[in-house]
Amino acid sequence: MRSFTNRYMPIIYLLALFAGTLFFIPAIFVDRFTTAPSVWMQVWIGVGILGYFILKKGRIPFPPRSFIMLITTWAIYHIGKNHGNIENIVAIITLTGAFFLFYAIDPLLNDKKLLFVLFSCLVLLLSLWGLEQLTGIARSYNGSFAITGPFDNPAGISASLVVLLPFLLYGCGYLKKKYRLFAIVATCLVTTVIVMSKARTAILATVIILIFFLVRLLKERNIKLSPIYYVAMSAGCLLFFTGLFFMKKDSANGRLLIWQCSGQLISRNPVLGYGGSGFTANYMDEQASYFIKHPNSKYVMLADNIRHPFNEFLKWTVNYGIVGLCLTLLLIVVPLRASWKNNSPELFFIRLSLLSMGICALFSYPLNYPFIRVMAVAFLAFALATNSQQSTTLRNGYLPKGIAILFSLGLLSVTSYQGFYEREWHRTAHKSLRGQTVQMLARYRNLHTHLRYKDLFLYNYAAELNVAGDYERSLQIARECEKLWADYDLQMLMAENCLQLQQYNDTENYLKKEAVMCPVKFMPLYRLTELYLETGQKEEARVLARKIVNKPVKVPSPAINGMKIKMRNLLNDADNSND
Repeated sequence: MRSFTNRYMPIIYLLALFAGTLFFIPAIFVDRFTTAPSVWMQVWIGVGILGYFILKKGRIPFPPRSFIMLITTWAIYHIGKNHGNIENIVAIITLTGAFFLFYAIDPLLNDKKLLFVLFSCLVLLLSLWGLEQLTGIARSYNGSFAITGPFDNPAGISASLVVLLPFLLYGCGYLKKKYRLFAIVATCLVTTVIVMSKARTAILATVIILIFFLVRLLKERNIKLSPIYYVAMSAGCLLFFTGLFFMKKDSANGRLLIWQCSGQLISRNPVLGYGGSGFTANYMDEQASYFIKHPNSKYVMLADNIRHPFNEFLKWTVNYGIVGLCLTLLLIVVPLRASWKNNSPELFFIRLSLLSMGICALFSYPLNYPFIRVMAVAFLAFALATNSQQSTTLRNGYLPKGIAILFSLGLLSVTSYQGFYEREWHRTAHKSLRGQTVQMLARYRNLHTHLRYKDLFLYNYAAELNVAGDYERSLQIARECEKLWADYDLQMLMAENCLQLQQYNDTENYLKKEAVMCPVKFMPLYRLTELYLETGQKEEARVLARKIVNKPVKVPSPAINGMKIKMRNLLNDADNSND
């Protein structure tokens, strides 16, 4: 019985943790794609720590003291920069606890082949889900994309697939011959789904890890290629990378704008950053400032409403400054450096998976997804644990057990608190959508006490107050939201509230700000024209009407056509009256 517990219990536990964090998306939360997996992860990390300390006999392995000091400093700094944001603080504490748990579990995973089989099963299931969506058997969770898997966007499934792909490659190179064919077919399937998802970052990461895999395989088999092969491969890679850029050129150029504005934010507060919500609270204002200075910029037609800079390192620097970025990079570099001399195949493929995460982090937002976060922590813990000579150990007495029990119970309690109020928000929002807005306002008011750190909740609450006609309270909540989320749609909501309160100067300011945030949009200029007509500013209205009529259209729609027709009629009426 003890043999079964020691060998299979960790694998069963990791299966439950990773599979749930990947596939658990019940429609019981407003944001089912991140809230549900986060709740699952927090519960299973709490259960894992509790179970490990209760069942473990003898001494418990811990990271080196210097690393314990580093990760503690990292956690304290980032918790302090989140200013009471419970969701972010709990996530930091959970991931910190997860690192210690994975480090302690690593010695129990003597043969990592079982773990790699687990990862191979997960990636195969995920790719089959994507294939079913592509063929129409299963529905996509985003009307604009065919393949999303258990996510709201192709970025989630593509990043998860490429992070797990190295473990299928391990099977292609190191399993017995009778299993290799299956691994090769599965690898082809996964690669096909990644390509069909049209996620350029994941395609790039796939090509790079395949190159590293082939180079290692050739080296192990003492196969030497002539220089002409390397020249041909280099030229092929260059052409491939160029093709990826031109595959969605506008999107790539749009990211250059985002990175440029993010750089400006960093330059103003480089050391400590703006806090846990720093990017969402400041980016759109910075984008608006850019277009005020550069009204004829080539990026005008590419600008959009942005919540992420498509680069995790940039976002981290905006939020937590160079100090936070350096602490985070140290948490990555130290385990990799500690394991560098260990060239075992298993560790090579773990590092390959971390490399794929790093590539995705440069051009996308993989850390938005709990599954990627917990996988990154697990692999870094496994990498550090390979250098067991520097480990410290702790006798599992009453004090460690007591601390572990308190930590686990605290984490499970806070998770229950989060889950309960997120679930209440979901119920309240759905009832409000079914026409019970006024009746739900009391519930929203109660939820505000517990969810005031969530920008999307504040926006939802402000919007419902607007529908109910409580414009003053709606404006108050919207301004509270603006401190966490400077957003195009939020400006529109605040302009509507001010208009209803006859605060015309504020209405004009919000609409002007909205117009420069996303210059490609028509609605702010149209609403501003209506405001000028309502307040008797006919000449200003005609100036804007001409601008709307002559404004280029990025994506044609009946709504835009209707606005242009109304503005032409306005100009024609003005000309007729002058005649």
